[in-house]
Amino acid sequence: MLPSIKKLLTLQDRDQKMKAVLTEIAALPREKAARDRELKAADDRLEAARSRQREIEVERKKREVEVKAKQDQIARYKNQQLETRKNEEFSALKHEIEGAEKAIIEIEDSELVLMEEAEALKPNLLAAKEAHTAEKKKVESHMASLDSRRENLTARQKELESERSGFTEGIEEDLLDHYNRLFKSKGGMALVTVEHEVCTGCHMKVNTQTILEVKAEKEIVGCPQCGRILFEPQ
Repeated sequence: MLPSIKKLLTLQDRDQKMKAVLTEIAALPREKAARDRELKAADDRLEAARSRQREIEVERKKREVEVKAKQDQIARYKNQQLETRKNEEFSALKHEIEGAEKAIIEIEDSELVLMEEAEALKPNLLAAKEAHTAEKKKVESHMASLDSRRENLTARQKELESERSGFTEGIEEDLLDHYNRLFKSKGGMALVTVEHEVCTGCHMKVNTQTILEVKAEKEIVGCPQCGRILFEPQ
């Protein structure tokens, strides 16, 4: 194998590791966003459980106000009964009092229904709180793990970057530039083997002349189809 091919293979291995590290780093924001969505969903579920309880409390207070208004109304009607001397007015006021008392009963019945619903919601709210706590703990653990991964990956990235100059020593500048362009454009596979007369990069059949040149190991040979640098498997 040509010495330059050996050096490029070593460099390609290092660059592929760097590519994998950078891919992982790039994926971290998406993972963080996914964890944020999980936490938001847990918050929404808890808020939904709390929301109905708040609605019930508002409705109960509204009914309490309505009952108080009816009670005040009854008190006024009774005072008017004491002041009137007309049987028709007395009877009319009595009818109004009975209507208000009936309304109070209906309001209190509906208030009782709300109280029963609020009581029934308590286990659901407790379950929602417990689920939210567990979900939040899990997400926070994932977030901490992501932060740790980012630190480790960033450290590895710096380590690989500092090592790269040593791997490029002894490689001609033109060949290194050619390799860099191929690595970038060919998905991290600048050098590939020829196996069974096929380029393992583009999976196209390679002509006989090219195969002979690769086997001769006298110069850098590129695939006629994809341009990748070819070498014989060891």
